[in-house]
Amino acid sequence: MGKLYIFYSVLHVMRNIKIGMIIAFANLLIQGVSFFIHNFIAHVLHTENFGYFGILQTDFSIFTAIADFGMGTLILAFFAKRATKGSLFKNILQVRLLCALGTAMLMAIFTCTIRFHHPVFWGELLLIPGLIFQHGFFDWYFISGQFWKKLLFSKILHAISYASIMVLALFYFKFQSIESIAVAMVVAALPAFFFGVTQVFHTSIFHITRRTFLFFKLMLKAAFPYAIGSLATFAYLPIGLYCADHFASANFLGCYFYSHKLIMLASGLMVFFISSNLITLHNQKNNIILLRDNIFFTLFIAIACTPFFFFPESMLQILFFAAPWNAENLNLSAYCLRILSLSLLFQAFRMGPISLMLKEKKTHIYSIFVCIGGLANVICCLMVSFLLPSSIIPLATLAGDLVITLILYGYFIRNRRIRW
Repeated sequence: MGKLYIFYSVLHVMRNIKIGMIIAFANLLIQGVSFFIHNFIAHVLHTENFGYFGILQTDFSIFTAIADFGMGTLILAFFAKRATKGSLFKNILQVRLLCALGTAMLMAIFTCTIRFHHPVFWGELLLIPGLIFQHGFFDWYFISGQFWKKLLFSKILHAISYASIMVLALFYFKFQSIESIAVAMVVAALPAFFFGVTQVFHTSIFHITRRTFLFFKLMLKAAFPYAIGSLATFAYLPIGLYCADHFASANFLGCYFYSHKLIMLASGLMVFFISSNLITLHNQKNNIILLRDNIFFTLFIAIACTPFFFFPESMLQILFFAAPWNAENLNLSAYCLRILSLSLLFQAFRMGPISLMLKEKKTHIYSIFVCIGGLANVICCLMVSFLLPSSIIPLATLAGDLVITLILYGYFIRNRRIRW
């Protein structure tokens, strides 16, 4: 009987991995192309300015999360396929567009105040339209409706357009500043955005009624815990980047960003596995955490991350092949990569508890847990940045991962909902 349990456990984990890989593959196309192009951006900007480019990207990612406001997760958890039909679909699309426009205004205010004297000021201003013309603006529709072919075509289209436009910008027009590269990034997103428009957009979206505002209010209220949880995640790994920007040298910031970029890419793939686990859990009545499932999945991630732990210098030189490496920068970035890779193991080990809480719609409790972990991480990083050398910043960013993992498992242990 024990062997049978293990067999079904492995089968369950493999099914999650399979579905996750389908979703991840579509996004991996553009992320892979983007990462390839970032090699040449690093070469053009050099290490110091490449670190500032990382601040630009992180700021944009935060406002992208605000524009989403947890809607993507809410739609998947509450509506699934129903979100692609009828008046529900129209209202969801209206809400998404209103959120994007409102966030663009918010980012403009942030840029003109907080970033006014920062090297990324003009780059952020020029990147604001990208909040509206995002290549992944309609991903929620393709994933909810399980339109995998359209999702894949959208990503292939964006991969081609992004590669073509960025190659022209970097090699033909010789763009060598953060500002010009930001403009090229916005233009590169347009083809995939307009493909989504042809598949999803309808003139009825402009028919705004009292029901529209009522639905908008209800969606914002329901999505608030998801939004808080999503935004709180920026208090984990990205806070290290901001601390490096404020407390360390520009060279350390650039070296840190090389390793940070790799870990954030891997963390993004982890989100797709959570989505796949949600799909599987919706088809089951299981309401407990199977520890063996989480251990198996964590081992899978650990094996996949082995090169980051044992050969970080080689991985950096291979993946950032066009970067202007020297011995000092390579050693520093490898040190950061080896430490930050531990975050992936924490993320893998807490995938089960997170998926189950999202399935059971316990978003308020989950958001509180994430905020507690994020707050602990911010406090730890700031204290380290003030009192200790900047080389300790990567280690400090793991404090939040440790705290949130302990809290999640403590919650399920307390409720006696963990089994082997």
